[in-house]
Amino acid sequence: MEPGHLRYLGWMLSDVVASTRQEVLKQLGRIFKTGVEQLGHFVDRFRPRLIEIATKDAEVSVRVAAIGVADTLRKDGMLEPDEVDAVGRLIFDSELRVRKAAATFFDNLVSASLDDQRNALGGKDAIEEALGGSDELGYESPQEEWLHIKLLAENIVAFDAQVENELGSPDFHDASVAADIMRAVAPATRISVAAHVLYERIQVVRDWKLLAGYLLYDHTVSSKSKSKAKNSQTAIKNLIRPDDSEEAALLEVMAAAVTLALSQPVDAKRSGRHENSEAQEETALELAAMIPRLLNKFGADPSTAKIVLRMEHALKLDVFQQLRQDSSRYEHLLDEISIQFNRHGDKDVLAEATAALSHARQHDELEELTDSKLALLWENAINSLRNFDKTCEIGERGDLTAEHLTDLSPVVNKISNLASVADCVDVMEAEGRSADSEGSPVEILASIVNRGTFVAIDDDIDELEDELVSWAIKACQFYFMWKLHRIEKLVRTGSDMSSEEVDQLQKVRGIFQDNLINTLSSRVIIDDIRLYATGSLCDMFTLFASLRDWTEAAGKPTKYKKLANSVGEVVPALVPELISIFDGIERSYARRTKRVLNEPADDEDPIDDDESDDEDEDEGLTKEQRFVNELKAERSLCELAAKFVMAIARQVIDKSGPNAGRLRRRLLRNQSKLGKNYAEVVAYLDEAKVDALLYGRKSKASKTAAAAKKAAPASKKPTAALSEEIVVDDEEPEDPFEEEPEPEEGSREDLRRRELLPAEDDEPEDEEGEDDRSANAESEVDSVLGD
Repeated sequence: MEPGHLRYLGWMLSDVVASTRQEVLKQLGRIFKTGVEQLGHFVDRFRPRLIEIATKDAEVSVRVAAIGVADTLRKDGMLEPDEVDAVGRLIFDSELRVRKAAATFFDNLVSASLDDQRNALGGKDAIEEALGGSDELGYESPQEEWLHIKLLAENIVAFDAQVENELGSPDFHDASVAADIMRAVAPATRISVAAHVLYERIQVVRDWKLLAGYLLYDHTVSSKSKSKAKNSQTAIKNLIRPDDSEEAALLEVMAAAVTLALSQPVDAKRSGRHENSEAQEETALELAAMIPRLLNKFGADPSTAKIVLRMEHALKLDVFQQLRQDSSRYEHLLDEISIQFNRHGDKDVLAEATAALSHARQHDELEELTDSKLALLWENAINSLRNFDKTCEIGERGDLTAEHLTDLSPVVNKISNLASVADCVDVMEAEGRSADSEGSPVEILASIVNRGTFVAIDDDIDELEDELVSWAIKACQFYFMWKLHRIEKLVRTGSDMSSEEVDQLQKVRGIFQDNLINTLSSRVIIDDIRLYATGSLCDMFTLFASLRDWTEAAGKPTKYKKLANSVGEVVPALVPELISIFDGIERSYARRTKRVLNEPADDEDPIDDDESDDEDEDEGLTKEQRFVNELKAERSLCELAAKFVMAIARQVIDKSGPNAGRLRRRLLRNQSKLGKNYAEVVAYLDEAKVDALLYGRKSKASKTAAAAKKAAPASKKPTAALSEEIVVDDEEPEDPFEEEPEPEEGSREDLRRRELLPAEDDEPEDEEGEDDRSANAESEVDSVLGD
């Protein structure tokens, strides 16, 4: 193609039509493959636009095509180093198709570097001779593929560092406390996301045992030898030796490879189902033996220990049930997991270890084995808690130093994690044997919640105090859930529950609830721990409301009268404060998302605009970070609203007193202003719609009305039905002078009349009924015309 004609293709790279840009890139790819050396001037002029399309174009298909063209230019050495980096780090892009296209570019880039290194070192045979590998060691023997793994790790770490410098590392721990402490498994990292597409493309990534051998190998090299041959071997070994960041990256890649290897579906066409099943069993057994060795080497560092622990989640434990003679391998694995649980105080490591223990306990044949390990972990945790109880005043904020808080917080965190795995009632209710610590663990934990009562000390100390309180709240919540689970079984079977046991339960519940109220009432700003305490208080009353259902279903009101009386209701005087907390989180979300809220009604408190604007906190943040903050604010709003809605539905809040119905009206004030997620949450306040929302079925009233409408024309003759269909709207004409009755105060009709809710369209079932009637009428008209 003539250069004068070629420039028109370059100009069309900026065309507004995506299909045009894509077709131009397709043609440029063909032209460049035939000989790009003669087009240097054209490439230099339009290459920046090409890289811009690959990294920023709005259409994914256009970006994919641009990455392919960029790879062609890279092979011919016509990309600048910064342009290679810009395309290479697209393996971390949010779009899957872009990541897959970038994986091809990345693979070719690493392969080119590998060829250069191999030629510089004298070829494959020279490298293997210098490494001195042995066939007896198998995948743990040094081999030429390790150079490929080293270059792979180098590029992944380099590109990840560039993305982190450009966008910032996503800070998952700045989310609300409620979300942080309830998340069992850390979210996927950039490297693990990239590893999923590299797995499909690169052979050394698919071979997870080769990665394990490289990671387990001792790469330390002796520097005592002075011979020339030895120096050459030393240079090659130093070349393949990974640093700490590369080892962490390769562990992420290996974890992704293991997960994909064990989750591959059986392909009956390529191999027999039995053979594939045996291969997966063998993989599971090998991985179970590999994880303890990896923990021995990388378990000291929390950043790598949590990655290795995550590999256990991929194990299919049915293998150990079927091959009982090999269950000793899994027992050894559980021992190593327990060691990591006792060894670390890092919450991510504890979360991963807890998830592994929960995974093991899900299988019946491993339940007893897992429970024996849990018993030892419980003993260590409770003993540590009692040691603090003996020597410190752990129920008052500000009485502990930062060092003591740093030591106590992981202990309480471990208890909260263990409580989530299995029934913990017996352990949590066990009385102490020492006079210095006689109370049960749950009483100690409930008293720790009182540390949430705010007293200004120091910002660093306050952060440690709030973290400790959050773990204590979580542990108490799990205790009450397990306790009521036992009570449910007891009531369903008609068994007795002693009055002393009920009194003790009410005592602990009273301490816990009072301390929650102290925590949320003592704070002025809407911080994380205040939100978490508010939600936990609602959860407690909602949980205990189940006692009402169980005792009524048992049909023995006298026998379980004391249990039924313990349901209770949130103190009506607390409702205004709960509404003020909701006001704060609602305004925060509205400011971040630039939403305009409805004005309060005459009987509601006016809007307080004196609080600091959240926009000041977002200054200097990137677009992505602002979006993350918006999502966090929406999640906090919807979570709090959901807890209020459940408590209202269970009739444990907003039911009696001078403020009855006020919280419901406040939740509905901005139902149409805060997005669809919030609207869906508060829609459950309409009891008539709960069945339709939860189960996709119509209410009884709407079903009866629809059936009556369908039955009426069916009982008539076709011609008569046509006449009646035409005049059906005139059978009962509405009197324009008739006054409508006043709707009940607080009902949805009353809120719509006061313009606190938008006018609602006809119900879907009514529309369906009208469509049915219209269809019947049209068919009957055709019948009449035909006659």
